Amino acid sequence: MHKTYDVKVPKERLFLVGDNRANAMGSRFFASDRGGTVAGSAVRGRVTDDRTSAVVIGSAVIGGVVLALVGIGLGVAAFVVRRRRAAPVASWPVPQG
Repeated sequence: MHKTYDVKVPKERLFLVGDNRANAMGSRFFASDRGGTVAGSAVRGRVTDDRTSAVVIGSAVIGGVVLALVGIGLGVAAFVVRRRRAAPVASWPVPQG
């Protein structure tokens, strides 16, 4: 259940909230420690544009296409091999001639 909270964020500090707020352990869970805020100088980098999901989905699509093509190729090869072996073979020697 969501708990309401009221925070005043001091200058030069940040209040962090996760993307999945129902499960994220953001600043609101650490309100007893400096109001849950973090010093701005403690931040080493910032996410400006997250493309991770696009890369993962793109890789999965490309991998799926490659696997489908390999499966089709192996299916065609198996069909060709079976047709070549389908010629009747005598179980005893047949004299040539």
